[in-house]
Amino acid sequence: MAAFAIARETDQEAEAELADLFAIAEKDKPARARLVANADPEAQMFKTAAKEARVGTNGGTSARLVGSYDSVARRIIAFNDIGVELFMLQFQPVDANTRSFAENVIPRVRRLRAKAA
Repeated sequence: MAAFAIARETDQEAEAELADLFAIAEKDKPARARLVANADPEAQMFKTAAKEARVGTNGGTSARLVGSYDSVARRIIAFNDIGVELFMLQFQPVDANTRSFAENVIPRVRRLRAKAA
């Protein structure tokens, strides 16, 4: 599953970051419109993307991996429980948020999985 992840100490911090990213995306709207001007609007990708606002590509924040470290860990486990085995995640900024995810979310996933076993 491809997704954009925003994991912070609290759900409120993550939602604030998402709101900031939506504000930036709004500024980029004209440029994005030019990029897809000649694309087929009937393509499934565009139909799916039109259903909800999201940040990121390839599904972006539609997977709802936005929240506290615990919330995101629980969401990953829920996806895994229904068969998702591979997560291709995007972060912004990449380095800091990839590191934070590795340090804060992955250990929680492992702990929650161990408790459930």
